[in-house]
Amino acid sequence: MWHPASLLLSWLAFAVVLAGLSLPTMLVVSLSCLVIAAVAARQRTVNLLRRSRWLLVSLAILFLFFSPGEYLPGLPGRIGLTHEGVRQCAEQLGRLLALLTSLALLHQRLGTDGLLTGFYWLLHPIPWRDATVVRLMLVMEFVERKERIGWRDWLAPEPETGADCLRLPMPRLRGRDRLLIGLLLAGVLGWAIWA
Repeated sequence: MWHPASLLLSWLAFAVVLAGLSLPTMLVVSLSCLVIAAVAARQRTVNLLRRSRWLLVSLAILFLFFSPGEYLPGLPGRIGLTHEGVRQCAEQLGRLLALLTSLALLHQRLGTDGLLTGFYWLLHPIPWRDATVVRLMLVMEFVERKERIGWRDWLAPEPETGADCLRLPMPRLRGRDRLLIGLLLAGVLGWAIWA
């Protein structure tokens, strides 16, 4: 079993590399992530995409209708669509879709505690990591809730639970995890220099 920090760092390296892929390659990767996530983490993927729908729609509108460039022929061009806008829309939505679906896969694999443990380990040198991880835990707990709540519920005080501390599993970082982290850092650094 891999350490959560090494899997989280692998996802971050994937996000960095995804930014530099050509459009056809990135769309293939995005579609692959979507298919794999739909099979392996269906409910998390559906929930994450449903919660992100307004972000996806907003980005599509912004890139499609507000990107300067050469207008498309016919009706699409008359309503303001450009070649560059369609290309940028496909790039950004494909990239965001790949990130969201791969994050759903990672969350399915690690669970909430695993993600928090990975963040806790990666934020080691930062002095406020405890507060950051606790806030992240509260956000994830809220997002994972099944029931819908209204805006008034956000303002209501939380009931006292009596829990004084948060306990996370802290597995040891093994040699293969250290090797993977080193290879990921070297790979991303090398890719950034030569790309």
